[in-house]
Amino acid sequence: MKFAAIDIGSNAVRLAITRPLREDSKNTQFKTVEFTRLPLRLGDDVFNKNKIGKKKAELLSKSMQAFALLMDIYNVDYYKACATSAMRDAQNSDQIITNIQKQTGINIEIIAGKEESRLIQLAIMEKIPRKHHLLHIDVGGGSTELAYLCNGIVNQYESFNIGTVRMREGKVKDSEQKRMKNWLKELNKETNDELQAIGTGGNIVKINQLSGVKSNEFNHNRDFQSTLKMIKSMTKHERVYELKLNPDRAEVIEYAGDIVWNILKNCNIQEIMAPNMGLKDGIIRDLWNNYYESK
Repeated sequence: MKFAAIDIGSNAVRLAITRPLREDSKNTQFKTVEFTRLPLRLGDDVFNKNKIGKKKAELLSKSMQAFALLMDIYNVDYYKACATSAMRDAQNSDQIITNIQKQTGINIEIIAGKEESRLIQLAIMEKIPRKHHLLHIDVGGGSTELAYLCNGIVNQYESFNIGTVRMREGKVKDSEQKRMKNWLKELNKETNDELQAIGTGGNIVKINQLSGVKSNEFNHNRDFQSTLKMIKSMTKHERVYELKLNPDRAEVIEYAGDIVWNILKNCNIQEIMAPNMGLKDGIIRDLWNNYYESK
């Protein structure tokens, strides 16, 4: 039994193929048998031109053709393909999705920010302290999703068009920055409890790793800030060759750090954990839950 997740983000597209370690347990873990990440940068087109250009559309189609072949080779039983912020904003996303379906048989679903957040939380819930008051921060290339969780239940949620690629392209509106700041201000008024943060997205995970913190440990905000300052002091070349970052991540990691740091500062959050899990992991868990419950 194999499951596949396709995550079409603003900065990269990803394919994860997994198998459950046990087929008789709802809470089973999964072994990854194939993982491919391609830095397509769909957001470069969308946030500047409001649509995906011909070249990027061709590359996306070729990527899906490759993913379809890999799923066939690995005899995948169930898959789900989800597209997020860039495809949500692209004026020609429907036509691109139709073309890809005809060419590859892959059905792509554009999901809202709230569904994106829900899927990620499916993956991280078993990794985080459920009895705490937590702010889940998911930073992507095109958007940031914020969810306030109390004892594992989402009490408040909002999505903001503030992401790493958007920031790099100078396409984040001042009004959106203000809207996030006001949302965090209201959250502070309504929550008297001390908040901790859970961060998802590869950039946040990498900043915590560079701080010397494991994925199941909390990083103090001063150490997060110190690591961010170190990264910002380096050139892209130094980030790639000294920190061993992928070139596309080296370009945007500081923007993710700035987004997170401003959230931590505005909410007076002292600690942040970054489990090494994301949308692809949530998609796999959702596929498994649906399969298990239908047996």
